[in-house]
Amino acid sequence: MSRQPDFSSTPRPARLPRWDGALLALGVLAFAASAAATWRAREEAGEASRRAAGVQREVEQQAARVRALSAPGANGEPARATGGSSPARIVAAVAAVLPPEVRLERLTIDYAHGAALEMGVDAKSAEGWDRLLERLERSQDFAEVAPGPESREGEVRTVVRARWAGGGP
Repeated sequence: MSRQPDFSSTPRPARLPRWDGALLALGVLAFAASAAATWRAREEAGEASRRAAGVQREVEQQAARVRALSAPGANGEPARATGGSSPARIVAAVAAVLPPEVRLERLTIDYAHGAALEMGVDAKSAEGWDRLLERLERSQDFAEVAPGPESREGEVRTVVRARWAGGGP
C-alpha cells in the first residue's frame, strides 16, 4: 500500500497580515521617493556650485581689470598723474584753493583721461571768480586750467576744467 500525503495536516506558509503588507509597500514607496528627492537635491547642489564657480571667476577677472586700470601708468599716463589721485586728496586740494565767496556745485573726476577734472562753480562776484582761477593756476596740484564761458555781470556760474597734477605735499 502506498501512502498518500495528508494535506490537511501540512502547515500553510505564513502570510503577512493585511496591514503589514500595506505598511511594507508604503515604506518601499517612501524610500523610493526620498531617494529620488536626494538625487535631485544633489544635482541642484552641483549646478549651484558650478554657477558659483563661474561667478567667482568673473569677479576675479573684474578685480584684475580694476587693479590694472588703477595701477600707476595705466592708459599710458605717467605714474605722477594717477599715483596720488585719490578722490579725498583731489577734493581736499580743490577745497584749499576755493575762495570764501566761491561755492563748488559739482566735481567730476575722469580717471580714464589722466584724472581730468570738471568743476561746476558758483561765484558771488567776478572778483571771487578771478581769485579762484588765479589760485588754481598757481597751485602745483592742478595743470591745464581752462575756464568755461562766463558773464561778468553779478554772480558767475560756470565750469572750470583742469588736470590733476598732484604736485602738492
